[in-house]
Amino acid sequence: MLRKIIIAVIVVLLALCLAILLGAFRSTSVAANVEQALSAEEMQQLLPRGRELAMAGDCFGCHSQPQGPKGAGGVAIGTPFGTLYSTNITPDPTHGIGQYTRADFHRALRDGINGAGSNLYPAMPYIFTHITTPNDVDALYAYLKSIPPIALANESNTGVFALPVRSFMNFWNLLNFPDRSAPANPDRSEQWVRGAYLVQGVGHCASCHTPQNFMMGVDFDRDLQGGEINGWAIPDITAAALSKRGFDVAILTQYLSTGIAPQGTSFADMHTVTHFSTSAMERSDVEAVAEYLLTGPDGRIAAPAAAPKPLPEALDPAPDSDMDIGRRTYLAACAGCHGVQGEGIPNVAPAMHGNSIIAMDSPQDLIRVVLNGIPTQTFTGNQRIYAMPPFSHDLSDVEVADLASWMRAEWGGQGQAVGIEQVQKESRAVH
Repeated sequence: MLRKIIIAVIVVLLALCLAILLGAFRSTSVAANVEQALSAEEMQQLLPRGRELAMAGDCFGCHSQPQGPKGAGGVAIGTPFGTLYSTNITPDPTHGIGQYTRADFHRALRDGINGAGSNLYPAMPYIFTHITTPNDVDALYAYLKSIPPIALANESNTGVFALPVRSFMNFWNLLNFPDRSAPANPDRSEQWVRGAYLVQGVGHCASCHTPQNFMMGVDFDRDLQGGEINGWAIPDITAAALSKRGFDVAILTQYLSTGIAPQGTSFADMHTVTHFSTSAMERSDVEAVAEYLLTGPDGRIAAPAAAPKPLPEALDPAPDSDMDIGRRTYLAACAGCHGVQGEGIPNVAPAMHGNSIIAMDSPQDLIRVVLNGIPTQTFTGNQRIYAMPPFSHDLSDVEVADLASWMRAEWGGQGQAVGIEQVQKESRAVH
C-alpha cells in the first residue's frame, strides 16, 4: 500500500514538473509594444469601442451577480470538478484589476495568463478572446478601467479548484487552446467579416453552442452545431439550423436585440446574453452577427423555412391514446396562458406555435421547462413574460411525457414520442 502511495506521489510530481515546463516553453502572442502604458487621452478615445466590445463579450453577464454590483464577480460556474466563481473585473486595486498593466490585460485575453502570471481557467473564454486585435484589447482595457471600482473580495473556488492546480492547465491548453485567428474571406461583405470577428472572438458563441470533448474543451470541428450546458440542450446555430427554425437576418436581429421573436423568448443562460449583451450592442453589430450566422458555406444567406405542420396523430388523436392525453393535459394546464391554438399572450406567455424549443430534435429543454418553470423575464421596451409555474408536483411523469409528445407533434413537426425515462432523468427544482 505504501509503495502505491509513493508511486502515485511521484507521478503527480512528475506531471506537475511537466506542466510547469510546458508553460515555460509556451510562446506568447502579446506584442512587445504593449509594455508601454497608454496615455490618459488614448484611454479616453478608446472608451466607446471598449464599451461595445464589452457588451459583445457579455462581460457583465458573467462577472455580475443578478442583484449585485456591476463587474464585481461572484457568479457561480458549476463543473463536474467543483465550482468556479467569476472574479471582480472592476478597477479596484485590491480585489479587481486595478493593478493590471496594459501588458497584464493583453496576456489575460490573448494567452490566458492572469496578472500574477498564473494560468486562468477556461471559464474565462481566452481561447476566443485570443483572436482579438491588439487595438481592441486596448479598448476593452480602457473601458474596464473606467467603470466604478468595487471593493468586493472574490469568492473562493471549491472542489479541485481549491487546490494549486493552475499549472496543470498547461496540459489543457496544449490540447484545447489552438492558435486561432479572426475569420477572413475576401468574397464576403464587410458586415460578414465583422460578424465573424464578434461571434468567433469576444462573443464566444461557440463556448455554449458547440459540443465539448471529454476535457470540456470546445470541439471546433463541430463549430456552432449545438451542445449541452448545465443540463440544457443548447441549440445548433449554424445557418441551416437557424433557417430551418424560420430565422432570417431581420428576425434573428430582432431576437438578439430584444430577446423576443416569433420563435420564442430568451430564457435561462440565453436571457443573460440578450439582457446584458446583445440588446446593449450597436444595431449594426447585431445585424453583422445575424448575417454571419445565417450565411451558409456557399456564401448565401439561408432562406427561412415555414413553420412545421401539425402531424396527423396530433390533429386527430385516438380517444384516450397518449396523444389524446397529451392534448387534454395541454388544454387543462397550459392553454390558459399559451392559448388553445398555441398563440400565446403578448407580455404574458410566449406562443407555442413556431416555438424553437418545441421544434428541437431533443425534447430535453421542453421537459425541463414544464417540470421547473421559468421565472419572470424582462426584455427591452418594458416588455416581459410572466413567470411560468413548475408542474413537477402537479403532473405525473407520464402526463409530462404525453404533453411533450403532443406539443412536439402539434407545433414542432416531431413524431418521435417522448418516453417516461426521458422525463425521469431531468432534475427538478425544489419548491
